[in-house]
Amino acid sequence: MSHKYIKKSLNLILVIALISVITMTTAPHSFAASFSDIDNHWAKSYIETVATYDAISGYPDGSFKPNSNITRIEFITIMVNSQGINVSSPVKGQYWGEPIIEAALNSGLILNNEYGNMSQSTFDKNISREEMASIVVNAYIKSGGVVDPLVLHRATTRLNDFDSVSPNYYEKVIASVAMDFITGYPEGTFAPKQNASRSEATVVSYRLLQKMGIINSKLPENIIISKDKLKQGDLLKITIHHVSDTSIISLVQDLYPDFKWDESKDFIQGYIPTNYNTSPGVYSLKFTNSETGRKSTKDIQIIPRDFRVQKLKVDSSIEASTKTEAANAEYRKYFNPSRDNSSPVKYYTEPFLIPVKGRLTTEFGESRTVNGAATSYRHSGLDIAAPRGTNVLATNRGKVNFSMPLILTGNSIVIDHGEGLFSVYFHLDKLSVKEGEIVERGQKIGEVGSTGFSTGPHLHFTMSYYKVSIEPGYFLYGESIHS
Repeated sequence: MSHKYIKKSLNLILVIALISVITMTTAPHSFAASFSDIDNHWAKSYIETVATYDAISGYPDGSFKPNSNITRIEFITIMVNSQGINVSSPVKGQYWGEPIIEAALNSGLILNNEYGNMSQSTFDKNISREEMASIVVNAYIKSGGVVDPLVLHRATTRLNDFDSVSPNYYEKVIASVAMDFITGYPEGTFAPKQNASRSEATVVSYRLLQKMGIINSKLPENIIISKDKLKQGDLLKITIHHVSDTSIISLVQDLYPDFKWDESKDFIQGYIPTNYNTSPGVYSLKFTNSETGRKSTKDIQIIPRDFRVQKLKVDSSIEASTKTEAANAEYRKYFNPSRDNSSPVKYYTEPFLIPVKGRLTTEFGESRTVNGAATSYRHSGLDIAAPRGTNVLATNRGKVNFSMPLILTGNSIVIDHGEGLFSVYFHLDKLSVKEGEIVERGQKIGEVGSTGFSTGPHLHFTMSYYKVSIEPGYFLYGESIHS
């Protein structure tokens, strides 16, 4: 397909830098487009792939601005490019987008006065998702595409806010969903009036070019890390999009020897827990794709925390009856296996909540002296003092893996929340749930007590990734908790 370059004056270059109208071929270039601001962005693979076909480009400063809104004229230009429609050069003093608008009108991508009028200010406004849907469906039909009526009918129930679509866009919105140009948001909405972002427009462009047979190559993997700086006690999540087989990607890292991938429909993911035993510093995550040989590295920094030292006095009779070899053997036999296995699918969809309100007496990671003697362990969670009998709630939905009394930790509960994430509750006065139960977020699971090795009524609350204890504050408030 042959396209002409659009001539742009210097004062307009930032406005129209998204598009370069140049020759599009049916095979990708040998190089990958690179932009300064798309690393660790969910749309990175789409952006780089579509850019290699010269349908889009970035800004003069090397950025792409993936989260910025895209204007009507910018998106129309992408669609005109994808169709190989000839565009005349603008005459001197003419709005740069006028020839593109004329080409779009003549080819049926848009209608005359579709947006109220044909002024420059109208086309320089941000495009809505329903407007974008209409244009891409028109482009698909113009390219010879056909929408199956049966597929179209099924699409009418896929999202829950189609009733808020403008009547003149309704059929095209349904068609865009039926053809998977626009799949909607995780909560099941289309959001028709919401402005489309540059990354969303790129994904729509990719899917159109793919259906037209112009793009035949597979999207490269896109590695996303939840953060590149973590304090001791935080949990790192790694997601790799456009990969569905865990055997394809290998990861070499020095933080967590038991790392494993979990696979989903079109991505794989894994977690790396950190805690008080994790040495601060910079660590490299080295990824290798066994199919393509592609290698990539991401560096993360573990930031140190100041952990307190707690001086604890415990009644000697309590210490003598609970800190015994029999108590430790019981703990190892029954409690330790309770976090060996986790559901591969999350049980929860809502945020975590604090299981009991009270006074924080011991922070995560504190070291202790008990009756003057230093201990070899660190505090694995939070101690929250509250009156005996206060209800203890499930921090989130999950399955009860463990519920029984232990000599060392008293009445104890472990809840599996899926994907390796567990919550633990010690020293309860009463147990209100049984092993195997599915508990809901905020459901009563027990009452505050002082059973086991305890100095008074309180809840010991731990969050862990399998058996590695992590800071509960990151799940409750997005930061570590201090008294």
